[in-house]
This record gives sequence, structure tokens and C-alpha cells, in this order.
Amino acid sequence: MKILSKINIFTGIVALMISFSSCESFLEVPSNSLISDDVVYCQPDSAYKAISAIYDIIGQNNSYRNRLWIQMGINTDIEYRSGWSSGSVLSSIKSDDLFALYNPNSSIGDGYNNTDAANPWSRIYQGIERANLAIEGIRKFGNPAEGNDMGHLLGTALTMRAFFFYDLIKWWGDVPARFEPVNEATIYMAKTDRDTIYNQIIKDLQEASGLLYAPGTKYTNTVKMVSRDAARGLLARICLSAAGYSQRPSGTDAVVKITMSDNRRRELYTIAREACRQIIADGHYKLDGDFKNIFYEQCQDVETHGREAIWELPYNMGIRGRMVYNLGLSRDADGKNNKVAISGQFKIMPNFYYDFNVNDKRRDITVVPYKVVKNATLGVMEQSLSSGVTGFNLGKWRAEWVKTPISGTDDGVSPIVLRYADVLLMFAEADLFLGGSEGAGYFNQVRRRAFGTTASTYDLPLTLENIKKERAYEFCGENIRKYDLERWGELKSSIDKAKTSLFALRDATGNYSDVPNTIYYRYVVDNSITTGERTLVIYGLQRGETDDKTVTDPTGGWTKKTWTNATTSTGELYLSDGFINNMYLGNPDKRQLLPIMHQIILASNGSLTNDYGYDN
Repeated sequence: MKILSKINIFTGIVALMISFSSCESFLEVPSNSLISDDVVYCQPDSAYKAISAIYDIIGQNNSYRNRLWIQMGINTDIEYRSGWSSGSVLSSIKSDDLFALYNPNSSIGDGYNNTDAANPWSRIYQGIERANLAIEGIRKFGNPAEGNDMGHLLGTALTMRAFFFYDLIKWWGDVPARFEPVNEATIYMAKTDRDTIYNQIIKDLQEASGLLYAPGTKYTNTVKMVSRDAARGLLARICLSAAGYSQRPSGTDAVVKITMSDNRRRELYTIAREACRQIIADGHYKLDGDFKNIFYEQCQDVETHGREAIWELPYNMGIRGRMVYNLGLSRDADGKNNKVAISGQFKIMPNFYYDFNVNDKRRDITVVPYKVVKNATLGVMEQSLSSGVTGFNLGKWRAEWVKTPISGTDDGVSPIVLRYADVLLMFAEADLFLGGSEGAGYFNQVRRRAFGTTASTYDLPLTLENIKKERAYEFCGENIRKYDLERWGELKSSIDKAKTSLFALRDATGNYSDVPNTIYYRYVVDNSITTGERTLVIYGLQRGETDDKTVTDPTGGWTKKTWTNATTSTGELYLSDGFINNMYLGNPDKRQLLPIMHQIILASNGSLTNDYGYDN
């Protein structure tokens, strides 16, 4: 018999007919065949090819590669997506703009409303179906157990299925719960309350954690392959989300609330803490002493274990994925590192730069007040100061760091799903909730790395407020913040606080009263970055830097520029009322989730409808 079966747009299930000839890459999905399940799933080599088919979904068109990972995580209180101009609402109506502004609708195109299976909803369900086939086949024919290869492969399929379902919940809320391969009776399924799905994938990850191999085996020799610690970290993250606030349907509207009982919440926090404890105790990972190096190695496609990265999505370097192209530091094409321009679609809230402690080494890697342009006159690349204070760019990923030169929209840099700092901070948060005494030490490990010290100089007491701030400083731009704010029940309120901070920054009041409103800059040549590249020296970015450099250093080559309270702009935004007030269009607490797209509903045979106040 064939491995499978049905095609249906609303679930995204496709015929998966796999052959098992040799392949060089674990991401290489073989061609069609008619091999039966009892042959496929009875031994590891052939079953592994079915696991490769699950991974393959990650790099498909309109999947994680170019839609899900790079468009879903903004706007927040620290990050926003460029795409509208000062005083106006939008300069376009692309789907990612509308998602960021909390105003999507079920008719959005841009790959989300495709009439075939090439849309994000359907891609995820393709991955789930492939995982379901592997789980069923391995259980039936593979004799899986802890410590054997078939047990590890079963654990991989369980983990990937949980990963896919968690993302469905994050993005669409209640969804069809497909935990078995599709058959004639289950082609059309209604939505299931997400708490039921949470309970199942938590059980699955607990099982997977006992089956999966530790890092460093033939199946776990890179961070792009699921290991025991990847499953444990995902389990902790899901437990924290399940125990927290979320948007739920309420008649024709939506409400943000906690649905788990107090006892169940304690259970979930206990599971999360124990999962993190096991990762820490196993000792396979450590904080990188250099915050910059985490992202440099990510761009260099370093995929060995034993560093900070625990799990990355498996893109093929230079072939799939748009991490740097979409989210990297804005950079003109230089013909060497990048033959195409890097768009820099993430921006950082201007106040966030000034919220960092000036000695926090994460700041200048994360928040960058310039872009890189080509100086046609001098024939060199140079840092170009943003035209206004709203030009703070995300700097964690940079074209000049990438191992393989970027020649098109796909750069192949793999997103980090989980790193060790997150494990330490999740442990601290769970421990705080449970009244433990260990969390402060792990929390301050992250703090000490941020300041480049082993001393307690910058230690803080463990409070939930301090955890919230620390997670902002640590994970800005990494597709985490929005979901943290949602589970804390603070998405809209946090964005509103950021808007208040932007007004205060512009007007030099409150916490921003000592931020200079004028900056001075000049160029120097820095051969350590790229031969001949001109870099900026900026005075006035730090609190209290109020000298007029054109007076105190008249021969220094300084250029003076109005900064925080500028009222005009050339090609950039400034802190106008229109810019600040248009951080969202819909109420973020009513629009945390996406509507199910119109074409998906049309193909569902009446089994799916939208709620949360969305039209079908």
C-alpha cells in the first residue's frame, strides 16, 4: 500500500509517496514509490527517510522559510515592522503589514489564501500528517523503545508534531486536532479547544523526552536535528504558554483569559521547571561568553552541539530561508557578501535603545542606529546614520557575517528555535511561580553574561517584572516577545506603554528627560570589519552626552543632527503623533490570532468557521 492517501486544502494533506534510495542530506526527501508501511517502518534506515519528509516541510514555499517564521512575531512593545509612513496608516496592504498592525482579514493573499496546499495553514498540516504517518507506522512495525533507533525516530516525529501544533495554536488558536492519519471519515474536522491539544502534545513531549537520544549521536549530530534537549525545551515553553493567558472566543468577540485551573497551572509550571532542570543537569550546553558570537555562528552555519544554540530549524545553507534577507541589518548590495539588498524589515522601538543599561553588551548587537550603504563616490560600503530616531534597526543578523554569499532572496540561515539562555530564564520563571529558591541564580547567569562579568555587580532580585524585562533584552527580534506578552496577558498594555514612552522620548520627559535631542557623527575607516568600510562614530546617543561637538571639537569633522524631537524627515519616519498612534489598527487583545483564510473555510465542507469577531 502507499504511505498515503488524501489531498484536501483545508488540512493541507498531500499524497506522500516516498522511495528509499540513498540520499546525501537528511533534508533530501526521496522520490515517489509504492513501498508498504510494514517495510518502511520496520527498520531505522527507511523510517529515517519518512522523518526527513517531516523536516522537509520547514523549507517549502509559503511555510517557515518565507512566511511563518519571518512574519508572525511582530508588532510588540520592543519591535515593529516598517511599512507605514509618518502621519498615515499604511503605505501598502501586504499581509505582513496587516498582521503586524493587528488588522488581518480572511481574504489576505500573499500566499496565505492559495487554492492549493501551498499556504501556511496547509503546510503545517502537511507536516502533521507526515508525523502522524511516521508515529503510526513506527508504533505498529518498528518496536520502538528507549535506547533504540526506532524509539529515537518515534520521539522525533512526536516532537515535530508538537512543534507544528504549538505554532497552529499560537497563530490560529483553536484548530482541528489531527493526531491520526487522515481517513475517509476524518477528512473534514471541526476545531478542537486548544487546551485539549495542549494536554496531548505535553504528553507526547514527555514521552519523546524519554525516547530521544542526547546530542551527539548519528541522529543528533547537529542542532538542526531534534534531540532530547530540544524536546525538553519545547515542553517547557508549551507548558508556560498553556498555563498563561490567551485569546479565547466569546460569542462574536474575543476575550483574553486564563483557562487552566490553579492546580493544573502548578502542574504545568512544575513540568516546565523539571524539563529545564534536566537540560541544565545534563550539561550539554552553556551560555556563549560573547553575545555577538551566538548570531555570528548562526550566520556562519555552525551547527555543532555544546554551544548556546540547542535547536535550529533545518534550512539548507544558501538554498532555503530568509532570515538575513528579511530580518537582517539593512544593507545595500555589495557584490561580495550580498549580491542583493537586505531589506531590514524589523525595526526596534526607539525608546528600547535607551532602556538598556549602557554597559549591557547586548544593546549594540541588537539595536543599531544605522544601515549599511554603498558610497558610489568612494567605492566603499559605509554605515549610514538613519535619517531619524525611528531608524533603529535590528542588528543580530548581518550579511557580512554569512558563510555563503547571499545571491537571492533565500540565504539559508537557520532560525534558532531554542537557546540555553531561554532554558535558564524559563527555569527562573517557573521556579518563581512555584516559590522555589534556585531560579535567581540562573536568572543572574544570563545577566552576568550580558555585562561580561562573573561578579554580582549587575545581579537583580528574581521578580516577574525583572524576568519580563530580561527576556526583552535577551530575545529582541527572535520571534519570542509577542508570545511572552500574550501568555502574561500584557500584549496591548505593553504596546500602549511603549507608545507612552515614545511620546516621553520625543518630549524629553519622564524616564527620557536626560536623553539628548541632538547627535553628532563622523566617519572613520575600520579595516577590522570589511576592508575599507567606513564606520560611524556617534556622540549624543548616550544619556548625558550634551556637548556641542562642533564647538568643543571644531576640527573633528562632526556633523550635527536633530534627533529625538525632529519634526521633518527625508525618506524615514520620525516621532510624529501619527507614527506613534498607528502602532496598531485593531485592538491587539482582540486580534492576537489570525483568521482562518477564506479558501481554507471554503474547502472545509462547512466544518470550519471563524470566530473572535472575524468574518469568513
